[in-house]
Amino acid sequence: MSSFVASRTLDEYPRGSYRWTLLGLTVLATILASYEFQLAPILPLILPFLHLSHTGYGFFVTFAVLVGGVSAFFGGPLADRYGRVVLIDICLGAVCVLIFANLLIVNIATFIVVRTAMAIVGGLMAGAGAALIRDMSPRFSRALAFGFFTIGPVGSNWLANFIAGKTLPIYHTWQSQMWITGFLGLAMYVPIFFWLKDLSPALRLQIFKTEVAAMEAEGRHIPKASELPASTRAAFAMLLEHHEVWILVLGMTANLTLYFAIQGFGPLMFTEAFKDSAAEANRLNSYFWLANLGALIATGYFSDRLQVRKKIAVTGAVLATLLMALWIPMFSRGASTMTLAIVATLMGCFLAIGYVPWAAQFSETLEDVSPALQATGWAFFGLVIRGWIAISAPLTLYTAAHFGWGTWVEVSLAAMLIYIGAMMFTRDRATAHQPAAAPSGVVATAK
Repeated sequence: MSSFVASRTLDEYPRGSYRWTLLGLTVLATILASYEFQLAPILPLILPFLHLSHTGYGFFVTFAVLVGGVSAFFGGPLADRYGRVVLIDICLGAVCVLIFANLLIVNIATFIVVRTAMAIVGGLMAGAGAALIRDMSPRFSRALAFGFFTIGPVGSNWLANFIAGKTLPIYHTWQSQMWITGFLGLAMYVPIFFWLKDLSPALRLQIFKTEVAAMEAEGRHIPKASELPASTRAAFAMLLEHHEVWILVLGMTANLTLYFAIQGFGPLMFTEAFKDSAAEANRLNSYFWLANLGALIATGYFSDRLQVRKKIAVTGAVLATLLMALWIPMFSRGASTMTLAIVATLMGCFLAIGYVPWAAQFSETLEDVSPALQATGWAFFGLVIRGWIAISAPLTLYTAAHFGWGTWVEVSLAAMLIYIGAMMFTRDRATAHQPAAAPSGVVATAK
């Protein structure tokens, strides 16, 4: 192991406040990894600058998502071989440099070159960030852990929209946002580079053994070595023969239709549909993400406390459906800024309520199939949602350009109904299990 890797590796599980510090730095790394890629806040400005049509931008998003997905397949093994933090350090450093390269964009060709390079680097570190969040929070209850995991992308969405809403009235240009993003990114990168540490492979194995012991105490089946899949193909074959996995993944993919539209095109939607300024549109979007962020943690806590998954997830989806039904007429008759702020805030809450318990339920379903298929199951989910983003991005913009943004919200409402129907065919597995004793050095230090 090189000195570079060794300096970023822990051989003992971090204790007390030090563990919380590392967890905070891990969340900060996931925020930075998502924040540097934010384009939604400046779409109303950069698309006219580039003379790039909505449909053309949608096809670029499809291309970037596919490039990032291919890159992620290479990044995962690199993170396992050389460590999560080493890969994160290198890739985040490269992204910080590439953010300033955005200032060299003068036409569509330069835009494609710079943003494709960012997509490649972002894909490489995607798996490392998710794995590190998991490593640094092994003793959290399941739903709350997923709430913390989602802080990264949601927090970055809120940060980008909040900053744009405050600064665009002062600086007015999309280039100003790149300068702000670049320098703020460097400020976040410095503590990550110097103080974020990785767990050694041996320590990660010890944590895995602890969780297996807990599952044995709960009476769950632990597969023998002969039962474990011998290859990636065998793992997917074992996973995908279970219909409930398909139902959960396809259902949540439908659920995320509106989420992806707001994430990628939220400010553009508010400026075009309600004639808001770019700054005001970003402020409205920031309300959505701030509410989403708070609801993620609160929902995870209560889902674990009550040990209920399915009912809470369906409740959130039903509330989101009703709110969409109230929102759709506003696209034709208009709405005040206050009304839109309330809608954005409530929608952020309801979509979070629908997602976090589902994530815990999906993870528990994968365990029932086989504890060895957790990563394979989430890889399958990631593959499906990337495919839907690749299809829906140009479709969203085409629909908005030809039929209006309200039509796409109608599509999102129909998709949410599909999710609710799919959840009716799943089982709620959450029960109040008591964790088993873990090997010394893990339980005591994870408090």
